[in-house]
Amino acid sequence: MPTPRLALTRTFLAPAQDEPRDAPGGGELPGVADVRDAGAGTSEETHYDTPDLALAAAGASVRRQTGEGPRGWVLALPGRGPRHHEVRHALGRAVRTAPAALQKLTWAAARGRTLGPVLQLSATARQRELLDAEGRVVARLTTRDVTARPLGSEDAPAQSWAEWQVEVVDGRRDLLDAVSTAWEEAGAEESDRTEQLRTVLDDVETAEEHEQGAGGSGTPGDSGDVVRATLAESVGRLLSQDPLVRIDAPEAVTSMRGAALRLDSLLAVFAPVFAAGPAERLRPELAWLAGVLGEARDAEAVGERVLADLEEEARADSAGPVLQEAVAERRAAAHRDVLAALDDERYRALVAALEEFVAVPPFTEEAGRSPKKRLVPLVAEAHRALKDTYRDVDPDGDESLEPVRAAAQRARCAAELLVPVSGDAADDYADAVRGLLDVVVEHEDARRAAALLESLVAGAGEGAFVLGRLHALEEVRAAVARHDLDEAWHTAHGKKLRRWMR
Repeated sequence: MPTPRLALTRTFLAPAQDEPRDAPGGGELPGVADVRDAGAGTSEETHYDTPDLALAAAGASVRRQTGEGPRGWVLALPGRGPRHHEVRHALGRAVRTAPAALQKLTWAAARGRTLGPVLQLSATARQRELLDAEGRVVARLTTRDVTARPLGSEDAPAQSWAEWQVEVVDGRRDLLDAVSTAWEEAGAEESDRTEQLRTVLDDVETAEEHEQGAGGSGTPGDSGDVVRATLAESVGRLLSQDPLVRIDAPEAVTSMRGAALRLDSLLAVFAPVFAAGPAERLRPELAWLAGVLGEARDAEAVGERVLADLEEEARADSAGPVLQEAVAERRAAAHRDVLAALDDERYRALVAALEEFVAVPPFTEEAGRSPKKRLVPLVAEAHRALKDTYRDVDPDGDESLEPVRAAAQRARCAAELLVPVSGDAADDYADAVRGLLDVVVEHEDARRAAALLESLVAGAGEGAFVLGRLHALEEVRAAVARHDLDEAWHTAHGKKLRRWMR
């Protein structure tokens, strides 16, 4: 698979002026000692998408770059805030459609449809580099004069604009913010590149417009409306993480698993507003997906945990190779299992079923009732189920707290769904249950880490002593988490915090 790259960038539309100027830089920017010219060049890009622009609707893009700049195929995927992920692929000879490797990464948006050329973009770019006191590049400022033309119609007009882009090196968020502030003060306006390109193609119905055209049911503001909106958001979140999970982006597997768990929780708690059948068929499939993703999440979280502790050990070198190899093997195996699941027809059938369910939810008459009268009592029931589960916990035991996690997950997700209806009261309760979940997750991660370390001791040779120390540390952490569990539960169970459920 092509190697992904994480970029930290922002793009701005240059202010309208009689004589366009290059993006300003230098001056009082933090950590910048000098500026140097990095040259100019021209580039040609052909953007590929489905006929209804499904990639653009998802905030992604696939482009084929030629010209004087970097040549090749680029898949850009949205990340958090100004971060985005780039996956590059060799240019090759194909021009009618995107490479199979990139099309596979865009399955969640394109649903396997062929990506064809939809837009031609030409740009003249001038770049400068910002240097620190030691002469290292800390950011790149690019000025582009862009002309874009749709390829769907010979009569389609071209559009032109000037843009400024800043890309910082080594995660310098403070520098990114400083440049952004300076540009905004100069009259530039931050721009979403994908949105900008979509304006050029605004005569084509986009996937998003098509989705917005899909009708819901029920009166605005009824229980069905509230539940459907949250389900749709959760399905969107799950699908947005699909390509990021495939490239093994940081925290992507955790986010996708969280979306699957949230969907399962919502279908469980609010089952009375759905007709029998469809929801029950979805839940086992969501549990399967969450389970596969959970194995990868655990391998990632536990691996980072034990390796961070290892760095604090004076004799880390003696156990380092054994532990690092074990962590790498576990993560690689879990990621392979995730990729196999995402390429499985079972997953694709689940996605299709989820979208059908959200588009036309199989609501009962209960969905037409007021959320406060129908949904809030269901949140109260979820809390009572959490209370019953917590009462079964042996305070002096060391068993898994997974049943508490599952019950708390349902109560939290149910309360979050009611925030638009019940406001801060529901939000405060959800925060308290999140605190309980944090304690439970810490306990479970400590148990998993201890189990991993124990399994490695026999073959660690001289490193067994260090692994033993790390194992003891995780046992202490698990005990502390179990001790903290009671306080976290009493906070979440507070009467004042639950008053809104009555």
